[in-house]
Amino acid sequence: MKFAVVDLETTGGKPADGRITEVGVVLMDDTRVENTFQTLVDPGMPIQPFVQRLTGITDEMVQGKPQFSSIADELMELLQDRIFVAHNVQFDSRFMMTEMKRCAIKYDPPRLCTVKLSRRFFPGLPSYSLHNLTESLSLPDFKHHRALDDALAAAEILKMVFEKIGPEKLLKEVKNPAKRARP
Repeated sequence: MKFAVVDLETTGGKPADGRITEVGVVLMDDTRVENTFQTLVDPGMPIQPFVQRLTGITDEMVQGKPQFSSIADELMELLQDRIFVAHNVQFDSRFMMTEMKRCAIKYDPPRLCTVKLSRRFFPGLPSYSLHNLTESLSLPDFKHHRALDDALAAAEILKMVFEKIGPEKLLKEVKNPAKRARP
């Protein structure tokens, strides 16, 4: 199975009003990490102060970085024919689809959510936030709320689920199956 484990940092919480400030992607074939991609993105708008405090990404850091439109084709090459995986996949996939649409690129991938997978296959944990989940599963600590670090942590969770339930069962968890990527 081919996965693109994605984490996005954004200017705020709503795709219609916000923009992406950082992209992190971990490309996996089954449980093997094949490649990673990370970049800051100039959103062309101010980052909310709350988000700056949360992520550490400031307006100054993204100034002069590429805008999303200049990396969209490269991202599509990475994401194409892969299952889009994220910790809270609705948030990240909606932002990605909205940004791609702004670039006149149709993107509606098959999706897997590591929050939902963790709740289902690691029941009874005290919290399913990415940080608390990695602690509960004894995974290495990471730099929270930075795109590539969060994507790498989610990739480790996906790997654990994959190894626990196998590819056939995992494939049944994919949402948007009409768009399912090739195994």
